[in-house]
Amino acid sequence: MLKVGIIGAGRMGNSHADNLAKLDSAAVTAVYDIDPAKSDAFKAKFPNVSIKRSAAELASAPEVDLVIIASPTYCHKEGILAAVATGKPIFCEKPLCRTAEDFKELAPIVSAYENLFAIGFVRRYSPGVALMEKLIADGKIGNIICSSVCCIFGGFRRVWGDWFTDYEKSGGVMLDMLAHHCDLQNKFLGKPVSVYAQAMRLPKNLEKPRDYVSATATYEGGVISNLECSWLRGGPSDTYMTVYGEKGALKLSDSEGLTFFDIGGEATKMEADEGILGHLQEDISGNMYAQEIATIVDCALTGKPPKAGAKEAIEAMTFGLGMIRSAETGEIVRF
Repeated sequence: MLKVGIIGAGRMGNSHADNLAKLDSAAVTAVYDIDPAKSDAFKAKFPNVSIKRSAAELASAPEVDLVIIASPTYCHKEGILAAVATGKPIFCEKPLCRTAEDFKELAPIVSAYENLFAIGFVRRYSPGVALMEKLIADGKIGNIICSSVCCIFGGFRRVWGDWFTDYEKSGGVMLDMLAHHCDLQNKFLGKPVSVYAQAMRLPKNLEKPRDYVSATATYEGGVISNLECSWLRGGPSDTYMTVYGEKGALKLSDSEGLTFFDIGGEATKMEADEGILGHLQEDISGNMYAQEIATIVDCALTGKPPKAGAKEAIEAMTFGLGMIRSAETGEIVRF
């Protein structure tokens, strides 16, 4: 039985705990949150956990085998350093951290870490992404020539005072919501060469928080990627990624699934095998978050590598910070 401690008792901490409760191979044993009320609420939901007074106390606790870091982005560094000091397996929510200074400190640490270090790029654990990866590798669309991402949320309800609405703490849509697709663009397109971005950056002069970014990245080989992402308070909500090749295109949409478009424009729905994610897909019910946590537990128990580890965390963070620097300076950032 893998004993799991969770740093951060908010939305993601509770989500991971709910999914861990579905597994026979793991149990949540400890929790820490800077807000005691959240720790108390977590314990009321999961009575067998012990409440810890700090990230370091949780990470070093004998009843913790795996450390999950689900605290706010600007607090990730504290949790990572506490967990690294113990040598235990680590799963950290995305992104790796908030600032370039923290990234400079953390990148070599997680890169050299000898135990499991996994990052929460949950979309890698979806059947649609797994099938898209297979089809691209099999040459379904031929050589990739360009790509686009649309990650639009028109129902943003957070208010001023929430850490998500503080650009200095969250990085807004560039580091938070778009982090997943920065990772997937790296996965499918390779190494980015440059990025140019324009962004709102959660301007405080608005009555209620809103954020938006439009970015263009160029990858090795000349592949161009356009990325659009928002936290808005009206209008449509949808997330989709389209990868265009010489033989056609693949579009992966949260609302419509995966579709192949041939050169003539004919659309064909592509259905993923139920077992495309392997045996774990049968071991746990639920969405990609459930698949992710089942995989992390399996990796911690067996020593297998995760779908997204230190390398992917560093590469996506490099891209995200480049986008932020471009938006802040108005200049093209070259990697």
